[in-house]
Amino acid sequence: MGLGNKKSTDIFNKKTGGDTDSKSISTSKETEIKNKFDNGEHVEDTGMFETLAPALYAIQQLTEDVEELRRYLTDDVGDGAKGDTGATGARGATGAKGDKGDTGAAGADGAAGTTDASKLDASTLPTSKPKTKNKLWNNRGVVNVS
Repeated sequence: MGLGNKKSTDIFNKKTGGDTDSKSISTSKETEIKNKFDNGEHVEDTGMFETLAPALYAIQQLTEDVEELRRYLTDDVGDGAKGDTGATGARGATGAKGDKGDTGAAGADGAAGTTDASKLDASTLPTSKPKTKNKLWNNRGVVNVS
């Protein structure tokens, strides 16, 4: 299942010339905003912080969610989850005019997953119930099956 349509819109943009709109800012204005953020002015000004605290908290939660998605995609999906390496192949049969062939190469990596529940790492499982049946997921530290 692919991603749904994007719901968010720009808070500001850096469009220039005839493309500018009501949300367009200059590069220097963006730098000014970034410097204020980097200097912690949104936290230092008590009045501003109290006013913005609920929105800042929500943004912080979104940031942590995005970082968790980044971790999951990088660690578990990016290079594909890998199972144990397959067993070494059997030795080749004796040829009609010679000795037996060399032992076969090690088998390819096995499919993702394990049948030994004691080796299951729930921290790598998705944290929301999969839409397909018979998939494992981490429900606040408890492994569930969809």
